[in-house]
Amino acid sequence: MRYLASIMAFFIIPHLGAAGTILDGPPIGTYKTVTLTEASVCSELCHAEEQVCRGSVLLQPDITQEVYQCYLNDGLSAGSPFEILPPEPLDIEVAVNDLNKYRAEYGLSPVTLNKKLNNASLRHAEDMARNGMISHTGTDGSSHSDRVQEHGYDFSIAAENVASGQESWNGVFKAWQDSPGHNENLLLPDVTEFGVALVYERTTQYRYYWAMVVASPFPGTFTEY
Repeated sequence: MRYLASIMAFFIIPHLGAAGTILDGPPIGTYKTVTLTEASVCSELCHAEEQVCRGSVLLQPDITQEVYQCYLNDGLSAGSPFEILPPEPLDIEVAVNDLNKYRAEYGLSPVTLNKKLNNASLRHAEDMARNGMISHTGTDGSSHSDRVQEHGYDFSIAAENVASGQESWNGVFKAWQDSPGHNENLLLPDVTEFGVALVYERTTQYRYYWAMVVASPFPGTFTEY
């Protein structure tokens, strides 16, 4: 399931005289300037270019005329009114504690962190971030079971959740809880181990890419924590 980051729209419509202005030039981060005769179109243009546009600034230099300057902003420059900031580092211990607390509410056994599952999650989150996509299938055609096995984990059961756009663990964990299919994976009764990763790529539409794997090792196999 795709979780979209929202696009902000910031409007400045000053009440100024014919020669008045409040900007010395386009706001920092402006990648396109459009002259409009209808104010609402500015926000619509930003939404139409949502893969690039993070917000819009609207200026009416002369209130005696229905003419506006629309500045579309990519948020990539320091000082931009829509500056894109990196997320807080993912605290995996907090993530596993939250998951185990949630599982305990349903009488389920806890899971433990597993290095191989973390690496499999990181590989897929990096792939999604590089390509600005959200999918359970990697760009190399791999499935989550392929990735888990390729990282040396022989499993009896494995399930994956992915997401994009959430800036924090709390946000993505709540989104997965609210989605029946993802919540089912959080509450699988037979899993014993867990891995999760967040990768940030500021130049893509969704910026924040998450992958999580819950699994149980095949009986008799060695587990590396």
